[in-house]
Amino acid sequence: MGPMTAAKPDNEAQRLEALKRLELLDTEPEPEFDELVHLAAAICGTPISLVTLLDERRQWFKAATGMNVTETPREVAFCSHAVLQSGVFIVKDAAADERFADNPLVTGEPHMRFYAGVPITSPDGFTLGTLCVIDREPRQLTQLQLDMLTMLARQVDARLELRQQRRQLQTALAEVEHSRTELRLSDERFRMFMDHSPFLSFIKDMDGRLVFYNQRFAERFRITRTAWLGKDDSELFPPEQAQIVRQHDIGVLMAGTLQVVDEEVPDDKGVIAHWRSYKFPCVDSRGATLLGGIAVDVTDTRAKELALRKTQAQLQAANVRLQELSVTDPLTGLGNRRVFDERLAAEMTAVRRGRKLAMLMLDIDHFKLRNDTFGHQDGDEVLRQMGALMRRVVRGHEVAARYGGEELVVLMPNANEGDAAGLARRLLRAVREMRWAHQPVTVSIGVADTQNNADMTAADLITAADTAMYAAKAAGRNCYVRRSETA
Repeated sequence: MGPMTAAKPDNEAQRLEALKRLELLDTEPEPEFDELVHLAAAICGTPISLVTLLDERRQWFKAATGMNVTETPREVAFCSHAVLQSGVFIVKDAAADERFADNPLVTGEPHMRFYAGVPITSPDGFTLGTLCVIDREPRQLTQLQLDMLTMLARQVDARLELRQQRRQLQTALAEVEHSRTELRLSDERFRMFMDHSPFLSFIKDMDGRLVFYNQRFAERFRITRTAWLGKDDSELFPPEQAQIVRQHDIGVLMAGTLQVVDEEVPDDKGVIAHWRSYKFPCVDSRGATLLGGIAVDVTDTRAKELALRKTQAQLQAANVRLQELSVTDPLTGLGNRRVFDERLAAEMTAVRRGRKLAMLMLDIDHFKLRNDTFGHQDGDEVLRQMGALMRRVVRGHEVAARYGGEELVVLMPNANEGDAAGLARRLLRAVREMRWAHQPVTVSIGVADTQNNADMTAADLITAADTAMYAAKAAGRNCYVRRSETA
């Protein structure tokens, strides 16, 4: 049996057209994408991270860290599955997943076991590929890591949009350069081009007076096609802005070449907008030197760039925090107390919005006596085995953690007391079936839930589970008791 091939999206033809329009396939590496895969790998703690693009027959890597190849066949690509959904696509253990167990990327290099991918989209909304992280061992990501991975994917989307805008601008500049030659031949053609251009276009004489501006320019400043003709910047803008614009104009005329300048220009309501102006000298049919230019409103782009830098700073801070905090209990391999407290606080916020939450509190029976009898090394081994057992039995969306000493906890989002009781039975059965050194191990389990009580606090839920656990001990141990049975 070969690897399961993902179905193609319903809009496959339009998606491929959007990918083609970007002209991104088989391009050289670009730092603005490379830095995102390095961030993703660092944040998620994986050896491999990719920005992938899916065409008709392959997945090609626009950016990669930890991979020595630049593409793989589409039919074996995990990303072919990820692009069919809107959220994070996760494969915790590919070797145990019937869709991927026989996949050559799993059975051979790079020996993929864990995969998490977030779809990336084109500026016009078509899914192009993914930002993904890959590990050679089965694993899980924390909610914080998933949030950071999703945020990084949005940054890939933003950079695709910025890249497209740059290409459009380069195309427009090429068209303007071509039109400079055409100006001498046809004023009508020139005016038609300028009026249909998506950018603000203008021409000034040597004294800085406007001799032409296009329809877009007139619309932007809410003026007629002739209202500003013959006027210079000092008559149109505040003195400080007018002086800066004039200095730029003189610099272009003296240099005799195209110049790109950023300028702040107030609109008719006095609101400052940021413009990127492309100014160049030109000569009319009578030999007079003029200043031509096109301008692009980059106010929104600047805001996006500032937001991007802020997000990058947040990501770097989060990465430092992830490195500084130990999120795993070293003995059991379960989440530590910090992970439990943070996740419980988040889930209690969801409870206040009407979501259910259940909790199990486990205590290893006669643990102190076992330590005294067989030594602390045996006690540590019991905790390690319990950790492995719980990681096997507890599902991925649930949180298993070491609460303290021999006490272990499980959080079950969107579950009630009945669901938690089912997990308690599975855990008790797994403990009975486990082979233990020296003598069998038993546990006492307390089960509690929020009972759809939006006013319940985290402390209330812990107390309820703890009370039920002590009731299980009082009932003879090696059993579970529901909170509702202690009332």
